[in-house]
Amino acid sequence: MNMEYHNKNGFNMPDFDIEEPPMGHHQRFLDRLDGNLKSKKRFPYRMVMAVAASIVIFLGLWMNFQPVSNEKPMAKLSAENRETQEYFSNVIRMELASLRKESSPEAKPILDDAFRQLESLDHDYNKLMKELSEKGESKQIIHAMITNLQTRISFLERVETQIDRIKQFKSKSS
Repeated sequence: MNMEYHNKNGFNMPDFDIEEPPMGHHQRFLDRLDGNLKSKKRFPYRMVMAVAASIVIFLGLWMNFQPVSNEKPMAKLSAENRETQEYFSNVIRMELASLRKESSPEAKPILDDAFRQLESLDHDYNKLMKELSEKGESKQIIHAMITNLQTRISFLERVETQIDRIKQFKSKSS
């Protein structure tokens, strides 16, 4: 072959791979074409990792969205009152989730006290639920339940405001 060959595209022979393949390459290629070569079975790491990742995501979502075990029984409430209770419970749950994210040492005493006071409100609410199941639905009980839920929400909002003020003070002083 002429090593100085130039074609019309400007390529010359040294630009091409002119090395010979290793011994047995041609035979392995022909065997593979015929299907005679035993393929090496590898452990499917990618598939296992994909399945494991899917399981982790599924468990994370399941744990995040499963109903909270301290849900109040709502079976004895009318549809309208049940809807009201669900609305307030969701708002309270969101407020609690935002408060639980606060982890500064300055906010810890405020949060501990707030959770103790919420337990007291929760205890009062459970008394109201018990009274509701014993006496049936009455305007006074429903009004007291709604007032309890509203009190929790406004209390959580005040706690969040206090924590925000502490953060602002801390950022101004540093």
